[in-house]
Amino acid sequence: MELNEIVGGILMGIGIAFTMLGLYIWILYQRIRGRIDRMIAEVVDEATADIVGLEIEVDRGRYFCYNYEDKQFVCQGNTVEEIKQAFSERFPGKTAYLAGGDPAVVEQFRTELAQLSIHESKPNV
Repeated sequence: MELNEIVGGILMGIGIAFTMLGLYIWILYQRIRGRIDRMIAEVVDEATADIVGLEIEVDRGRYFCYNYEDKQFVCQGNTVEEIKQAFSERFPGKTAYLAGGDPAVVEQFRTELAQLSIHESKPNV
């Protein structure tokens, strides 16, 4: 057996070993990535389970709120306070956020909500 054949065999063995090691590392990476993706999905599901995005419309001076994701009716009211009350009755323990609607209506709603928050934070005399 010549030296070239021995060196060639050793180099081929090293190449196969590195290929197998690379394949093992790639499989391990895919498993870890899958676990991380599942964990992230669980955390996101838990975090968003108690949050409802609202799309707001106004018709004849009355607010109408719809679920932003599925467009189902959520609640209605003449004031922000009525909307807060109706939402709390329908979804106890959940939080709403303004996810969409006519920008002017959303801005008007935010303004009224801010005024209500200021009024609620003042001590009663």
